[in-house]
Amino acid sequence: MSDTVAVVLAHYSGYSLQFRGALIRELVGRGYRTLVAVPGVTEQVRDRVAALGAECREIKLSRTGLNPIADLAYAQRVRRLMGELQPQLVIATGIKPILYGIPAASGVGSRLRVALFAGLGSMLRPESNLHRLLSMAIRPLLQRAIRCSTHVVTQNQDDTRALQARFGSVLHRPPVMTEGSGVDLTHYECAPLTGRKQVLMIARIVPEKGVAEYLKAARFIRATDPSIEFLLAGFLESSTRGFTHAWLDVQCWASGVRYVGHVDDVRPVLAESTVLVLPSYAEGRPRSIQEALAMGRPVVTTDAPGCRDAIVDGVHGRIVPVRDAQALADAIVDVLGRASESSVSHLCRQYAEQRYCAARIARDLLTAIGAGI
Repeated sequence: MSDTVAVVLAHYSGYSLQFRGALIRELVGRGYRTLVAVPGVTEQVRDRVAALGAECREIKLSRTGLNPIADLAYAQRVRRLMGELQPQLVIATGIKPILYGIPAASGVGSRLRVALFAGLGSMLRPESNLHRLLSMAIRPLLQRAIRCSTHVVTQNQDDTRALQARFGSVLHRPPVMTEGSGVDLTHYECAPLTGRKQVLMIARIVPEKGVAEYLKAARFIRATDPSIEFLLAGFLESSTRGFTHAWLDVQCWASGVRYVGHVDDVRPVLAESTVLVLPSYAEGRPRSIQEALAMGRPVVTTDAPGCRDAIVDGVHGRIVPVRDAQALADAIVDVLGRASESSVSHLCRQYAEQRYCAARIARDLLTAIGAGI
């Protein structure tokens, strides 16, 4: 086994495999002893990481918690891990792994310390008074983490410009921009249309994903054409993020949207659907859009960071103003009317092949940061 260690720090075990599987495989292929340190490790997660040739380590973290004592405990656990492993390469993704993991890697002299921002979200674009307070509180920690990074990675032009504007004085070099995490194009195969008029949204159930706008758009459309089906998939965050189960139940009933909860494998529900909708306020580079394109499904999304970069308006779907439920509804109807054309599905799949191959994105990223052994 190689003595050259790479650590991938992330805030959620499921995302680590779903979003970083190709990156982990590429690290192993380059000869790194690769360890994935995440909270919520199950035997299934451990086995899947092992199948990639890597190791998995549980590291307790409250992903959305606001308890500073819990965060300090996480920081201490990360420092111990870095001291034990003495990694040459550390890639941290998720705000808390970046805030605490990158300085810890710097403290043990890791040669490559990569802060990977899969979207800036409420850090630099706060949506509420609470988010504004949190943004102010973490800014010094974020500045320290960026100063300690050898490389910063972003997934869209808006985030690149925002980081350069806010933290240009401590950036060692311009950010590396990728096309998101990409998808396994052999896993997400182009699927024939079923003929059903079914619309799908896949996202965490939080306000900033545009869930309320999606529900309103569904109500507008179904008022004139109740034959169109609407599905919503994703897990509901804690009520501190703005929505409750009771609110969701009432709103889904009123709009005729079927909530299917978290879906481990989105391929079957995507294959049954005609259009994917993501009316988010800001993203890194949405994976749900990449999955839909790979399966030949057009997309309706917003003119927001990350989303506007993900498709070409009028070719792979439509881009509409943020927070505009009526414009969203009009675009959904328009795309539904054209989705059955064979060229639309072909163009979506072709675009995914050109831009969103996970293996190529992983190779290009590691090459850009000089991660050879």
